[in-house]
Amino acid sequence: MNVTGQVFEDMQAQNIRLMQQLWEKDDANFKLMSERIQSDQFHKLLKEEKEEMAEQVLTLKTQVDAKLQVVRKLEEKEHLFQSNIGTGEKELSLRIQALEMNKRKTMEATQFADKKLHDFRDEIEENSVTKEKDMFNFKLNISRSLDISRLQRNLEMTKKPDNVPKRDEILMEEIEDCKACLTCPCCNVCKKDVVLTECFHVFCFDCVKTCYDTHQSKCPKCNAAFDASGFHRIYIG
Repeated sequence: MNVTGQVFEDMQAQNIRLMQQLWEKDDANFKLMSERIQSDQFHKLLKEEKEEMAEQVLTLKTQVDAKLQVVRKLEEKEHLFQSNIGTGEKELSLRIQALEMNKRKTMEATQFADKKLHDFRDEIEENSVTKEKDMFNFKLNISRSLDISRLQRNLEMTKKPDNVPKRDEILMEEIEDCKACLTCPCCNVCKKDVVLTECFHVFCFDCVKTCYDTHQSKCPKCNAAFDASGFHRIYIG
């Protein structure tokens, strides 16, 4: 009995130890299971975060690629603009040079045309004065020819016997007529020594100068206007 009891006690103690070991093993397994679950959850969370970060990285990479594309396009545009600016500057320089050349040629042509115009005006004025003098001399010669013809007719009349008493009277009248022709019709005092080139009427210098100085620059006979260069001195013998 004593042996049986001792064996039973030993078996019971062993069972208790086995039970204690089983409980400890269950606790260890539970802890391992809990740690495994936590580890799986942690790995799952890490995987989700990794996937999310990968998506973010992909999105950022797409945005960076798009911005790089925009930058490349802007660089291409800048290069094109720089090229256009260089071309424009060259064209502007060429146009400025052409403009300066045309300006210089225009100034030279203008100066040449002004000189030609001045020479032409001088020539016209010279020809006009020459023609005026020729016309005046022509009229004066005609007038003298008419006077000479009249004098010759009167002289022939005085040679006739029946006109001898009137010869002196006729000669005196002719002399007076000649003096009247040579006397200024305005003042009837001074001799004619100025001709108006506009109408070719002849007066004395004092009367013409008086008309010009009093701003009445018109011919006393026909009212033709004249200026400072519209009258010239003449000398009638």
